[in-house]
Amino acid sequence: MSQTKLAQIIDQQSSGSDIAEKIASYLVDTKQTLKLDSLMRDVTVARETRGVFEVSVASAHEIGQSQISSIKDYIKKKFPSSKEVIIHTKVDPSLLGGLRIESANYLMDQSLKSKLNYIKSTIDN
Repeated sequence: MSQTKLAQIIDQQSSGSDIAEKIASYLVDTKQTLKLDSLMRDVTVARETRGVFEVSVASAHEIGQSQISSIKDYIKKKFPSSKEVIIHTKVDPSLLGGLRIESANYLMDQSLKSKLNYIKSTIDN
């Protein structure tokens, strides 16, 4: 069975909160733990085709509910096929400020760290 087909089956048989647990359990049972990242990405892509967009949002500081709501609205506008948006937040002080929004097929890095790195690279070149 292809990994894409397996990802579709896992997506169909799992609720949002237990997908990672089911995938990890399967990979441990079949001694394929090195495939965890790629299988999780495939499951996320399968969910996106059903309109379920799951994104990770990293910020230098805790973000509030109003910011989370704004991010959900942004994702729904950016991806009109999205019916449900699930956001996982993470505090990453190394970002210095701003946000980094990431999903299986999308990355928006508006962090201060990213902007400073860009400026540094243009000066160095």
